[in-house]
Amino acid sequence: MNACIYTRTSRAEKGENTTSISKQIEHCVALARRHGLSVREDHIYSDEEIVGTAMPTCWATEFDDLARPALSAMIESIEAGKVSRVIVRRPEKLGTSYEVLNALDGFFKHHKIAVVLEEPDAIGLDPRGKFAMEVLKDVMQLDTEAECARKEKARAQKLAELQRLKDRVKRLEAEISEL
Repeated sequence: MNACIYTRTSRAEKGENTTSISKQIEHCVALARRHGLSVREDHIYSDEEIVGTAMPTCWATEFDDLARPALSAMIESIEAGKVSRVIVRRPEKLGTSYEVLNALDGFFKHHKIAVVLEEPDAIGLDPRGKFAMEVLKDVMQLDTEAECARKEKARAQKLAELQRLKDRVKRLEAEISEL
């Protein structure tokens, strides 16, 4: 599966425990490997020193002071069907406002895109990250591709077993009614 990487730094985060673009990319490339995903060089998108409340350029209005051109380019790649997964180091890199996160959530669902990241406990989310996880929880993929496939297979087996049990109950009820 083709994936892309999105990274972002913010002027608002200066002085806090921020991670450079290069470190974010390094982390995401390792995460892609663990998930069996391939990332082309031209599918790495980085917005530098732009706050997480800024909309992607393609969705911004004339009244938006800031916009994110790299996020916009990523959206265009998704619309073109070039990627099926978005890899981020932390969920708040995608956005920190409900407006941005909700718009991305709807977009990702519409295009059947999963957002790949580490288990929340492994990265120690701050309040912004927890908020982003809550909004984007339906599109987040925490397990590896292999683990997702294993869980889907187990789910299918359980559903088949449930159907067999329902059929058996029907047969037993028929036998009881004949008595």
